[in-house]
Amino acid sequence: MASQYKGAGPRRESGPDIAKPIVTEEKADRLVPMAQPMPEVRQANRRALPADWLPLALLAGDVAISALSVPFGYWVRYVNAGQVLPFGPYVAAIPVVVVLYLVALAVNRQYSSWRGRTLVDQLLSLYYGIGFAAVLMLAAIELANLGQSFSRLTLIPAVVFAAVLMTAERYVLRQYETRLRRQGIGTERVLMVGTGEGGEQLIRRMNMFPQYGFHVVGVASDDTYADGKFVGVPVVGLVDDVPALATQLRADQVFLALPASQRDRLLHLIKMCEDQNLEFKIVPDLLELMTSRVASNSIDGLPLIGVRRNQLRGWAAVVKRAIDIAFSAILLTLLSPLLLVITILIKLTMPGPLLFRQERIGRQRRPFLIYKFRTMIPDAESETGPVVATPGDSRVTWLGRLLRRFSLDELPQLLNVLKGDMSLVGPRPQPTFFDERYSGDVPRYLERQQVRPGLTGWAEVNDLRGAAPILDRTMYDVYYIENWSLALDLKCVILTAMRVFTQRHAY
Repeated sequence: MASQYKGAGPRRESGPDIAKPIVTEEKADRLVPMAQPMPEVRQANRRALPADWLPLALLAGDVAISALSVPFGYWVRYVNAGQVLPFGPYVAAIPVVVVLYLVALAVNRQYSSWRGRTLVDQLLSLYYGIGFAAVLMLAAIELANLGQSFSRLTLIPAVVFAAVLMTAERYVLRQYETRLRRQGIGTERVLMVGTGEGGEQLIRRMNMFPQYGFHVVGVASDDTYADGKFVGVPVVGLVDDVPALATQLRADQVFLALPASQRDRLLHLIKMCEDQNLEFKIVPDLLELMTSRVASNSIDGLPLIGVRRNQLRGWAAVVKRAIDIAFSAILLTLLSPLLLVITILIKLTMPGPLLFRQERIGRQRRPFLIYKFRTMIPDAESETGPVVATPGDSRVTWLGRLLRRFSLDELPQLLNVLKGDMSLVGPRPQPTFFDERYSGDVPRYLERQQVRPGLTGWAEVNDLRGAAPILDRTMYDVYYIENWSLALDLKCVILTAMRVFTQRHAY
């Protein structure tokens, strides 16, 4: 995540997306392409709803839902069970319940900006908030000695009611907000400063997910680009011209994406932005951010800095393995009809074996055979050799394209998980011939093999799959290993399930 700093000045009003580049005669020699007019980019429609419309909508919805949860809990506990008890105390408790819900949800950032946050992140914090609210309500009943007037069993249906409706509320609002932002409504105009790896990845991410609400209108750089663009975004000037560029482009935010090696220059830019009252964020050096291993503690106030170790050790590894065994067995049982249908279709439409088997490198560099439903013609690599599949690959059959589109070809890997070759979540295993090449060329690549490879992974749910650069995938995999938790695994599983139907890079 980018670190945020805000200036004291007011936000600018909207204007055209493209300004003429600020290039003096002295600087023109260093940035020749800027002597040409820049191509237009999509204009962000600023005829948006008020900036605080989403928190207000959430607040209104949560007030109504939390208030209705009380009579719902009473109805399930008493009326539906054929009992009639005084409803008056429950009516009197509604304002208290509403306040407790709002406090618990506010503590869990439910009414702060969604910009840059996924729906999964939002829902996870929602459930933390609802759980916190339930604890507060139980505590209130005990502290006020109200056990005779209120049944604690009413909390169960009431909390479930609130969780279901608040989830639906957030999903609907997210879809509406996404539609607005895809039309350019409510987006923030961003000037990207720097053309390093961090800036490149951030631009790609914002272009891929416009629902996050950021629109990059220009890039400031020291480098010369033959076509005047960086990752498809116009290079509008030099780093030293940031204040003028931000004003001319009417940027809402400035993202400073300079590498760590330019620390002094970054500090200078921070001061310039503060002096000009520009709102800005710092994009950390991507390699340092994604592979940070620093862990700190102290002895009697004396700071000690160590290196963070692999989190998947000891009981954590035992728990993760137990979950893998249980869930792979359950999924194989539940999905057996689908597996049977796919088996029949493959046998009816394609000659050759049912499964594709290939040697992959697993934990501690132990080789194993990975299983997949076959999606290509027989002997697909006899002429091309081992290559990564590409969009429109002629080797993939029509049925194979369908299976790949929804990742159904990966289902046999549940057997690998059950056997212990793989885990449900972890770095994706590479074929032996690629592994030998990457292990010597890609920094920290071998650290991926400290854990079992996964059916899905942190890199994959961040749309780094297929032909995505191996360095980027490795950085995300190492981040997963160093920051592993059951919550992170759950997030990966949920995102995988969601993106099976929305992914754009399956081929």
